[in-house]
This record gives sequence, C-alpha cells and structure tokens, in this order.
Amino acid sequence: MNRDGPLSEAEARLLALDPAVLDALLAALTGPRLPARRLARLRARVLEVAGQAPVEVLRMDAAAFRPLFPGVRIRPLRIDRAGNTQSSLWRMDPGAVIPAHDHAGEEECLVLEGSILWNGAEYRAGDYLLARPGAHHEPFVAPHGALLMIRSELTPALERVFAQG
Repeated sequence: MNRDGPLSEAEARLLALDPAVLDALLAALTGPRLPARRLARLRARVLEVAGQAPVEVLRMDAAAFRPLFPGVRIRPLRIDRAGNTQSSLWRMDPGAVIPAHDHAGEEECLVLEGSILWNGAEYRAGDYLLARPGAHHEPFVAPHGALLMIRSELTPALERVFAQG
C-alpha cells in the first residue's frame, strides 16, 4: 500500500473488507506449487542475475598454498563466517607435523593423498577422521607426505593465513 501519500481508492476498498475475506484473498495470491526441479532452475537464474553463481568452482591451480607450519601449507577453499567454519586443503611435505591441538568445534579430515600417522595408526587416501568439540588432537605426522581436506572451526591462526592472499 502507498505509504508516501493518501490511500488510493483500491487501497481504501481493500482495507474496508472483512478481515476473513482479506485473509482468503491473500492466501489465494500464493500461486501454484512448482515442481522442485523448476524451482531449482528458477533459483539458479535469479542467483545468476544477482551475480552469485549457484555453483562455485575453484581450480586446483588457481591459488597458491600458504605456509602454516614448517612443511605444512594450506589452500583456503571456503569461509563461512556465519557458522565460523572453514574448508581448506592441507599439503604436508614428507616428515611434516601438525602439532597437538584442542578443538572448540568439529573438525572433519579426509585424507586425499599419501598418509598420516595419528594416535598409533596410519590413515591413507580415502580415510576420514572426525574430531568432536572438546577433542584433543595428538600430532599428525606425514612420513611420506599427504594432502588433506579439512573442514573445521575458523580459528584466528587460520584467519591470518587466509588473509595473506
């Protein structure tokens, strides 16, 4: 309704309607239900026009890995500030160590290449580790090198590394 001036004749008639009739008219304005696939296509078009692609692609060679610890470099993939999480790739040189640390939030680790030693066991490509909030991590060691995909809380140390780029 026009809030910048007097009501139009149509707006005045609408306000004079019985509230139940007005509710029924408003309910009828919802339109037909669209199939999920059509809704997804429409959403993708709206996001595209708005400048936000529905799928974001990061090529492996598009960004450099950044140093975090000796022999350990990370490549940021995604930061979710609302959820205070991050996703990144971690490249470990042969013999590199990720020091012991504690977790305030969940950490997911997927070994993509090579292997890591942790807590007396070896984990190879395809192995998945989940550290729950409050968990203590003993050091990870990559005797022959490794590539890890890690999704975890966004710590101040990670935030600093991500800001380098």
